[in-house]
Amino acid sequence: MENQITEQESLQIIRGMINRAKINLSEGSIFYLIWGWAVLLAVVAQYLMLTIFVTEYHWVVWPALMTLGAVVSILAGRKQSKKQKYVTFVDHTMGFLWGGFVIFLFAILLLSSQIGWVNTYLLIIGLYGLGTFVSGGVLRFRPLIIGGVVSLILAFGGILAHNSITDFTQVLLMLGASIICSYLIPGYLLRAKGNAHAA
Repeated sequence: MENQITEQESLQIIRGMINRAKINLSEGSIFYLIWGWAVLLAVVAQYLMLTIFVTEYHWVVWPALMTLGAVVSILAGRKQSKKQKYVTFVDHTMGFLWGGFVIFLFAILLLSSQIGWVNTYLLIIGLYGLGTFVSGGVLRFRPLIIGGVVSLILAFGGILAHNSITDFTQVLLMLGASIICSYLIPGYLLRAKGNAHAA
């Protein structure tokens, strides 16, 4: 006779997978913090280099800080993979989501000379929003959902107000607000949640 699970048992299995993925995510909150701070520092540095230390090389901060972020992420990822006990279906889903994020991010950056930097940054804000919104929904973690919604609103508002944006620094400020809401605040809340689980 075939073993069949009830609807209640299947829901418990799904909840268990989500809870294990939440634990993995709270342990991996370091990645939200690494990239959140790398992007925020790049935004602040570029803003200062455009407004105070006026230089045409204001863009240099991005490759420098993104390379640093990538190196730190790789090191943290290696350390994390040694500690992670199991990989769930939800973990695989998150991997594909953020893998797609990176692919589309590079596509946007390759098109930046054709679509302009204002449009590029607005699309990136929307991309941050989509990634964190979906992650928050899958993991049922409200701060990620809220951060994603804030970023999507900023992106949509920026697109609607595109003709009213008179200075590139305005989009930089929007990008900074987006990264704080969608990466840094949820990242610190995830870390706190992970510390609470460990206590």
